[in-house]
Amino acid sequence: MSYNHGLPIRFRGVSHVITNPTGNDATLGQETYDSDGNKYVWVYNACNSQIIPGIGVVIQSSVSTAYSMTLTSVTSADQLLGVVKHATIPTGSYGWVLTRGIGKVKMMATSGTVAARALLDIGADGFFYGVSNTTGNLSPAKCQAIEAIVSSAVGSAFINLY
Repeated sequence: MSYNHGLPIRFRGVSHVITNPTGNDATLGQETYDSDGNKYVWVYNACNSQIIPGIGVVIQSSVSTAYSMTLTSVTSADQLLGVVKHATIPTGSYGWVLTRGIGKVKMMATSGTVAARALLDIGADGFFYGVSNTTGNLSPAKCQAIEAIVSSAVGSAFINLY
């Protein structure tokens, strides 16, 4: 088998979403890179909603695998595992989420505008909001805005999770 950055070559692109994995698909938790150097992890959507691009995912608390995801998150309380970048991941489906690199994030409706270079964290239900590491934020920032992003909008960010 060939290798990419020490990781097995994937047979499909990082925008690939599937409901029933075959022997040619990744295994839960497998990591890969795209041609731009962005890093992804293969996950399962275990929640009752589709997860659209720009939304962050966290571990589903009612399952036994660390790579079964939900978009139900609590502001400053959940650990962001990845951000859906390319294709919507329907309920009960598998797909790649971005863990390190440039992607888009969707801001909370009440987040206000964040400036370029502002630090971001996951808020309620997979949306993001601006944080400051100097004003008592107990959770470390997970992303940094590349451009100014207004409430409820989608904007570019650098994601750096693990």
